[in-house]
Amino acid sequence: MLGACTSSKHPKQNQLPEVSLELIRFEQQFFGNIDTPLDSVKAQFPYFFPNKTPDSLWQNKRIDSLQQTLYKATKPVFDGELFSRIESVFKHAKYYFPNEQLPQKVITLLTDVDYTFRAVDADSLLLISVDTFLGADHPLYDGIPQYIRKTLQPTHLEAELIDALSSRFVPKPTGRTFLAQCITAGKRLVLHDFLAPKVSSMYHIQYSQEQWDWALEHEEDIWQYFIENELLFSTDDVLAFRFLKPSPFSKFYTYLEDGSPGRIGVWIGYRIVQAYQKRTNATLQEILLEDAQEILKKSRYNP
Repeated sequence: MLGACTSSKHPKQNQLPEVSLELIRFEQQFFGNIDTPLDSVKAQFPYFFPNKTPDSLWQNKRIDSLQQTLYKATKPVFDGELFSRIESVFKHAKYYFPNEQLPQKVITLLTDVDYTFRAVDADSLLLISVDTFLGADHPLYDGIPQYIRKTLQPTHLEAELIDALSSRFVPKPTGRTFLAQCITAGKRLVLHDFLAPKVSSMYHIQYSQEQWDWALEHEEDIWQYFIENELLFSTDDVLAFRFLKPSPFSKFYTYLEDGSPGRIGVWIGYRIVQAYQKRTNATLQEILLEDAQEILKKSRYNP
């Protein structure tokens, strides 16, 4: 139940294409090699240094005690597996989307724990905020809401990478209905299954085991709530905040709130798309292009 898809549905390691990929640790060059002249760092990474910002600010930042503490905290993260994990996602993406021009450089950096932008697809570059993967209990995360802290873990690296790249592969919803938004979110999670098949589904959606188990236990109740309250074809923007956006819990305004994880609409969308995939044996490309209502209809989803 926790696995993504069965391994037989995915390419073997020797079937994956090679990718041109360079990993650059900007934070190591900026904060670790402080003897390297600032001009040299700026010449290599001009896009990180706005012209109007004086050099004195950057010099002070390099030696700032809090910044150095944050930098040192990131050094053991990923335990030397960062490149191989990124490369695996990119190889799978190239396998399924051979004509897509993927970023060729991945740059890690510190963003003062800006967890709203943990990975950013910047066309030819992919940026990763390594200080947002220190682990939920890290003391540097004191003051961050608990439901967010739970996601700031190394196990969620692939989820953030694929989310950042997903707009290249997953079409935007063709309508404003709640169903269309749920299905689009579900498509993104199925994309995760294909691009990181060895990663557990609960890590893709960034749920804990307890949250995943709650969703499974209450799947029928959630679906009945959506049906009985006629939410599927509603265009009420509030529904996204109640069921699709990150939050401590999903807002049912009933007993279902107790113990519920946030983004339960994303999870339901995922379950619908999974049911559609299983029933139709559709390819990844067919799944991503299919209309939301057709996916629901052909999935015969009925938990």
